[in-house]
Amino acid sequence: MADRSLFNIVPDPETEEKELLLPGKESQNSTVESVLETPKPGFCVKTRSEDGQKIFVNVCTSDRVSEPPDISVAELQEILETEDIGKFRVPLSVGPPHGEMDKSGVACLAYDVIIHPKFCIKVRKEDAFMQFLLSATLTVIEQKHSVKLKHEACVLLKNKTHLGRLEPQLLRLTRKPFVVEMDASRPAQKSHHQPAEKSYPQLPCKPKIIVEPAEGKPKFIVVEVESQLMKSARCLQLDVGEDSIELIVRPGYRLDLDLPFWVHAQQGGSQFHCQKHTLTITLPVQEGEG
Repeated sequence: MADRSLFNIVPDPETEEKELLLPGKESQNSTVESVLETPKPGFCVKTRSEDGQKIFVNVCTSDRVSEPPDISVAELQEILETEDIGKFRVPLSVGPPHGEMDKSGVACLAYDVIIHPKFCIKVRKEDAFMQFLLSATLTVIEQKHSVKLKHEACVLLKNKTHLGRLEPQLLRLTRKPFVVEMDASRPAQKSHHQPAEKSYPQLPCKPKIIVEPAEGKPKFIVVEVESQLMKSARCLQLDVGEDSIELIVRPGYRLDLDLPFWVHAQQGGSQFHCQKHTLTITLPVQEGEG
């Protein structure tokens, strides 16, 4: 098993997680805070990529992820028949792939997906919801990580809840916006205070930016930050924008980094390696860049 501490950048209107099929939009005036959450195991499915590599999907649960609407099997079937998928949205968090070993000792890839625990119970009870979740989840993984998966080869593992260790994931929560309407009868008061983080000294490190592929049109940006001051994922607060990264390292450092290309911050993933004190951030590049 790969030794790592994993946490995600996962956007959505309520809990900032990615919505299945139809991603939500962030408010331009909103700011975000992060909650480190260790998901609970749910169930594990196995499939293969088009090139034959074995792929595992760990479907985990956390009540930090929004619960989807409670609809019946008949209502789901009606939505699928009319192809009006927008009527049913399932919030979920999709993490980056991590290398693992299967029971035969063969290298494989695993993806951690987090859904609400109540929806997980429904999925296990109703085959229609299971098929919907698996098909749509594989589609999201394909779109996010530029891989091709064999949907028809997907198999639910009866005696395995997950492959590998479930590490804490960073779920981003929307806070109240900085810009709000004020009572016209009350004059606006000008604040002379800045967040404490703004006065933090810069983290002493040399971030490494890798563009993939190395030649041709860029698809991903991989940012590696290594510092002995980063003791664990619990001391990190990560905020990713379309063209920059802000990292707060508790108790008192910060890192501001401009990116060479505009990225899809909502679709990014991050991974913290405790022993190496290294944070790796993977971000898909927006179309038209490069």
